[in-house]
Amino acid sequence: MYDNAEDQQRAPEEQGRVTIREIARRAGVSIGTVDRVLHNRGRVAPETRKRVEALIEELGYTPNPIARHLKRRKGYLFYVFLPRKDEDSGYWRLICKGVHRAAEELGPFGIQVRFVEYDRYSGSSFSKAAETIPFEGCDGLLLAPVRPADSLALLQRLPSHLPFVFFDATIPHVRPLTSIMQDPFAGGFLAGKLLYLFGMGRPGTYCVIGPHGEDFHIRRRIEGFQTFWQAKGRDFRILVRTCEDLDHKRTREAFLTTLFEEIPDPRGIFVANASVHRVAEVVNRSGGRHVPIVGYDLVPENERLLREGKIDALISQRPAYQGYQAVYQLYRKVVLQQHVPASIPVPLHIYMKENLPAGAVPDLEYEGLAFASE
Repeated sequence: MYDNAEDQQRAPEEQGRVTIREIARRAGVSIGTVDRVLHNRGRVAPETRKRVEALIEELGYTPNPIARHLKRRKGYLFYVFLPRKDEDSGYWRLICKGVHRAAEELGPFGIQVRFVEYDRYSGSSFSKAAETIPFEGCDGLLLAPVRPADSLALLQRLPSHLPFVFFDATIPHVRPLTSIMQDPFAGGFLAGKLLYLFGMGRPGTYCVIGPHGEDFHIRRRIEGFQTFWQAKGRDFRILVRTCEDLDHKRTREAFLTTLFEEIPDPRGIFVANASVHRVAEVVNRSGGRHVPIVGYDLVPENERLLREGKIDALISQRPAYQGYQAVYQLYRKVVLQQHVPASIPVPLHIYMKENLPAGAVPDLEYEGLAFASE
């Protein structure tokens, strides 16, 4: 299978021609960066530009005029359908950053993206937003299926030829072009192990707070968490509670009041999404006994409380990486007609206070991860 649009259009006798992808690989940059250097547009760091220009001269790269003509003749439009960027403590904003990064890199190849957002707590909001997607003018759909029933209804309306990609979550028995997500069961199991270590193996009550009860991946995290504790014996009590919207102040306050009346002295708490800071800032106020807390993702408030020691560990799903990969996989399928893997697993990455960089954590968390090609 060809590596890029120029490879795809080359005649057999030209298969030895140096490609943009080869230059990008050797320079350690994206193909979009190479394209910006070639056409002298966009921002490129001076050192990067020199490195790319040197490789272009060394390898004797010349553009394929036929491929360039075909590339410019048609544009491709991908729709990204996801919850509002401010929901779940800004988690979806990180997804969007990865999408924007990929769209910027692939812009020279005719790729454009449009975002359609909805309120994840409202079925009517989901339905109204879904109706605005013009399937006739859409070349691919990126979807976070966090409302499974509503997502299934949307997918049933999709034309059979229209490829779609899942990110963040999946739906059992549905086969998208690819799914880009973390193993939620393994993540929950890991959270249990972390709390056991932070609690120094002491028996007591450990609580898991699961928002969005209908989400398949949230349920699987909870199942993984419970599975870890099954072998620990009856001295370890596991309490599962659901708060539909931890970001809603009144809902959260009522939930936490009831929770701590039931378990005034928890040994550890696992919050199964990015809103863990909403719990940690209440539980670990200054002066009280520290309760070990584990949650998900480096949204700004989580990072702050992790640095302050009020959160003990975060499991990162690399949301920007997910958005980045989702765009690239649609590009590979729709534009390059390449094979796309059925799933792209996202590694379980643990952040603690001790392994955070001194400055701000890079919000694009995909640096150093290989481009998924098979």
